[in-house]
Amino acid sequence: MENPLADIDNIERIDDPAERARRAGQRLGEIPAWQARLRKIRQEAVVEMKGRGMSYADIGKELDLHRNRIQQILEGRPGGGKGGKAAPEVAE
Repeated sequence: MENPLADIDNIERIDDPAERARRAGQRLGEIPAWQARLRKIRQEAVVEMKGRGMSYADIGKELDLHRNRIQQILEGRPGGGKGGKAAPEVAE
């Protein structure tokens, strides 16, 4: 999976606006897969921390998140956030 942000500077320098828009759109389309991958990595790390005996509060302090958010991450639930729905967490 290619990093969708790897060549953002190059895309910005494309002279042809249609090609620039096309390439930007392609990269935007790749971002959801990266978000899902990063959520999975984060969830696995939190599961590991919990498995080492850390409490929700301890993990939250370590990650600068509320303990309720830690529980949501462990359960694979999306974060609420302001201004819209978050993409669902990946639970595997």
